[in-house]
Parts: sequence; C-alpha cells; structure tokens
Amino acid sequence: MSAFDARHEPLRFGYTLAAIDDIASNAAATVFWRGSLDRRRRTETAWSAIAELLYSAEEAPTRNDLFCAAWDACRSHARKDNSFHGWRQGYDAGTMRAYERFWALAANPCPGPESGVVERIALAQIWARLTPTHRRVLLALAAHEDYTRASEAIGVKYHSFLSMISKARRAFLALWHEGEEPSRPWGSDVRGKQPRTASVTSVAVRLRRRNRAKNGITGAPPRRVRAKRDIGVSDEELARRYRDGESITSIAASVGLAKSTVHVRIGPHLHA
Repeated sequence: MSAFDARHEPLRFGYTLAAIDDIASNAAATVFWRGSLDRRRRTETAWSAIAELLYSAEEAPTRNDLFCAAWDACRSHARKDNSFHGWRQGYDAGTMRAYERFWALAANPCPGPESGVVERIALAQIWARLTPTHRRVLLALAAHEDYTRASEAIGVKYHSFLSMISKARRAFLALWHEGEEPSRPWGSDVRGKQPRTASVTSVAVRLRRRNRAKNGITGAPPRRVRAKRDIGVSDEELARRYRDGESITSIAASVGLAKSTVHVRIGPHLHA
C-alpha cells in the first residue's frame, strides 16, 4: 500500500497541490516582464493568483487560464514594487517621485545628518539673497507664530501681510529650486487661526428640522410658491408679442420685469 501524499490529492476541478506548484514555478520562470522581483517572490505571487482563481471560478479553468492569471499577477506585483521603490523601468527607465521617499525614509531606519545639514546651509545661502521685505515678514511670522500678531508687529494690514508672506515664500522656493522649476507652496498654515465652525445656514437648517420633529411634523415642509406680480398684461399676451418678433429685452423693459422672468412666464405658452 502506497503512502498517502497530500500533494497529489485533488483540490478543486481536479487540480492538486503538485500541479499548482508546477504551474506557479513555470509561470515565475517564463513571465515576460518581471521587474526586480526575484524567483521566490514571483513564485509566491503566481501561486496565490492560481489558488485564488481556482476557488473563485464557477467553471473549471484551463491550465492556460492559470498560467495567464499567474503572469498577470507577477507583472502587476512587479509594477507596484517598482513604484514603491521609486523606479521606472522600460525604454525611459529612471527614478520617480517615490525614489527619495523610499530610500531616504522607508529604507533608512536611522536618518543621517545630511538632510539637516543641507537645510541649514541652504537657509543661510538663500536668506542672504532674499529682499529685506521678504526677510522681515518671514521673521515676523516665525517670531510670533500668528498672522495677526505678526502683521501688527511690522505695522501692516492683515491682508497685506498675507500677500507679502505669499510672495516671500515663492521667492524662497525659487531660490531653493534654483536652476529648476520651483514647486508651488502647498499645505495649509493654520497658525493663529480659529477652528472653523458650522455656517449660519447649516445651524438654521438643523434648528428648523429639530423644531419640526418636536412638533410632530413629518415629511418635507410645504413649498411656498410666490404669487406672480400683476403687471397688467397676461402671460399669453407676452408670448404673442414674442412670437410676433418683439425681443425679450424689449418686452422686459416695457413691463418692468427681468429678462429671465419674462422667459419663465412665456415659456409654457410658446409650446402650447
């Protein structure tokens, strides 16, 4: 009696663990584009994709279906892996935005002093090239940590200070990226600003709903329809004048209504 081997027991649609291992191994070896994934990671990715397809398919997939699923999974994983590492492969191979983020942060558990040194040296070099006005507003904001107090400290109006600080930041970024296209200021500086509160309209709506519920009123409130202003001329007459060639502007001026109001009044009678 032969020994029991779980690898050759059928799982689903007649496929066994041995068959899945074989397809995954071959798919990992023959995938066309694999990026920087090593053989072990490609095999694991292919194996997972094959198992997922087997147990999610309603009909038995062919061996070729399993190969295609494994290849697609390997290529997708390779693209994501490259994106995470900040590397773009292909004819235009090169680094991407995530390159610095990964290698300087994620892959560096103990950051070195380089970033701090670069920032201090760059600040000293840029500061000397800023205009006195730009240095003045930046120093005021750094010292007071509040836009209102900073504007009062240098004797300018609040909104003028906001404009000046914006120009100072853009000038700083232009010097920081000297020789390159400068980035725009991003983020939201909330120093010295009060937290946002609900608008008057939203508060009024909540109070109205609360009062309606308290009084046992359900459903949408009745819509109030404004009565038409009596202009001494019927809407049918206005529509007739328009059909006879008189312009909307002329009609509106003669009866003292806005052109949009004339449009609304004559609309139903033009298509009657």
